[in-house]
Amino acid sequence: MFHGGGMYVFQLFDYYAASGVCLLWVAFFECIAVAWVYGADNFYDAIEDMIGYRPNPWMKWSWTFITPVLCAGCFIFSLVKYKPLTYNKVYEYPDWSIGLGWSLALASMICIPMVMVIKILQSDGPLIERIKAVAAPVKGGASSRPKEYSVKGSELTQPLDPNGNNGLIKPTHTIVETMM
Repeated sequence: MFHGGGMYVFQLFDYYAASGVCLLWVAFFECIAVAWVYGADNFYDAIEDMIGYRPNPWMKWSWTFITPVLCAGCFIFSLVKYKPLTYNKVYEYPDWSIGLGWSLALASMICIPMVMVIKILQSDGPLIERIKAVAAPVKGGASSRPKEYSVKGSELTQPLDPNGNNGLIKPTHTIVETMM
């Protein structure tokens, strides 16, 4: 019933599907989506709405330029320095399993560019106009939210308690978390 290959399968999934390459790919596109599609200014305003003050301006530079460049650089470096998977530095995986591993990696990575291509194809107009329309920052963003949900100082204008009490719901229990 059990074939004893569980560790081989686990390492195959871990090396390809949960590797840094996939995570760098997703992080790169998240930064592009936040800073360039949603708009760094919109995101900056949304953070100000959530925490009550504007973060340091270097954060906007980080979202827009620094993090995407670092993610892309690390991604390319990982591909250049790629070595096929081995188990205990002795067992070399066969070519079909390495192909399966890359298929696992691509299954999660292909979704992002695939959705971009679908959105571009569904848009109207010439190709360059479609790309501009899909990649344009969202107008309004957090500033288009109704005023009753905005924060003034530390006092909320719309209470968070569904029973209509002023402000936050007072806790009825104390939760203590310990680690051993």
